Amino acid sequence: MNNLQNPIVNSDTILDYIPQREPMVLISRIYKCDESLIVTGFDITDSHILTQNNKLTESGIVENMAQTAASMAGYSAFKNGTKPVLGFIGNIKNLAINFLPPSGTEIYTEVITKTQVMNVSIIEANSYSNNELVATCEMKIFLQENA
Repeated sequence: MNNLQNPIVNSDTILDYIPQREPMVLISRIYKCDESLIVTGFDITDSHILTQNNKLTESGIVENMAQTAASMAGYSAFKNGTKPVLGFIGNIKNLAINFLPPSGTEIYTEVITKTQVMNVSIIEANSYSNNELVATCEMKIFLQENA
């Protein structure tokens, strides 16, 4: 995750791209986004609800991955002048958490869309801290259809 500079979305506008609100926001910025790949960053703080013992919890890591996937849809929606839609995790496969990143660091998460059919996406997510792989998994995500 080297060479990540100049985010395309900063923390002051990140809420325009995701449906989550405090205290459950686990993305601070978007570094890169296209049709099949997004890279986000999250500043881990001791005060976050999903931080314990000065480390981001397992739940925080998984939620960060899910929000990174959601922000890809949100970024696309924002560019098209629509609002981000809610996404729901339908399945998590092959989750491997190597370590819990400490407070005071940034976790970088990349999500690659492997398959997109209608309102269902299968994504691969990889999170890094200090250039070390924090966690990886595959998720099936369902996007809420407009009512």
